[in-house]
Amino acid sequence: MKNISVLLIGLLFFSACSEEEKKQVVELVQNINIENNKKVNTVTELSDKIAESSGLAYIDGTLWTHNDSGDEAKLYAIDKTNGAILKTVTISNATNVDWEDLAASSTHLFIGDFGNNRGVRKNLKIYKIKRDDLKTKEVVKAEIIEFTYATQADFENSTKTNYDCEAFVAYEDKLYLFSKNHGDEKTNMYVLSMNAGQEVAEKLATFDSNALVTGASMDVENKVLVLVGYSSLGTPKTWIFTEFTDTDFFKGNQEKITWGTPTKAQIEGVTHMGKGKLYISSEKFDYSNAVTSFTLDQKLYHLDY
Repeated sequence: MKNISVLLIGLLFFSACSEEEKKQVVELVQNINIENNKKVNTVTELSDKIAESSGLAYIDGTLWTHNDSGDEAKLYAIDKTNGAILKTVTISNATNVDWEDLAASSTHLFIGDFGNNRGVRKNLKIYKIKRDDLKTKEVVKAEIIEFTYATQADFENSTKTNYDCEAFVAYEDKLYLFSKNHGDEKTNMYVLSMNAGQEVAEKLATFDSNALVTGASMDVENKVLVLVGYSSLGTPKTWIFTEFTDTDFFKGNQEKITWGTPTKAQIEGVTHMGKGKLYISSEKFDYSNAVTSFTLDQKLYHLDY
């Protein structure tokens, strides 16, 4: 009860602040390090043009991102130090229904258009783009992988669907998808081929994340899988899987990092920048309750693990 009272007093004090004072408090909170003796740095605020940065990929020295649903079918190369947009690439034969993540192989970049918050979509897609085209072109054409889940038979509208997905990686010659389970707050791992055409995602394993998984990155050279996401309360999470055999990612060593602050952030994108080095992005997050309201700006973070 004492902690609740302190929290209420804090919220009442915050609600009485001016907008400029609120902004300063939120900025301070967003820059505090996380727990578990892992240091995270807030690198920069991202451009308002990518306020919903939902995926990250580091390719040939360039950091790429994209917006969530509602934007045009565009990829953005961003400056790793100040978040400025350096280049925009349009995918001519794509639509951003609900783009959620990026994954890269040695030859291609994959865009996951598989956001499915209500479990009703029957037009799930992954766009496949040549990495060389990203270097030289501003408009590219993608190959298209269309897929369904082998285990999904029910497409009724539900806020508790386990067929939403916001995270995937390319590993060896396959794509591995990690679901965002609104129903049981676990993540199911599915596998797809990288071939264009009609595919069926087969379920391989389940990990009890006790949170919503929203991004993934694979360090192929060092065999490290990282997942990011947040709890139902909005607390950011990071999971690190190492020393696994073949593709039994969840049977290797596991480390979970629970972020201390910000206590709420819509963490979405993650990519490796080198051994043990991650860049993580968050979307703009509007929070409100009966007492107060505030906005957490879209950010780019750097985490060493």
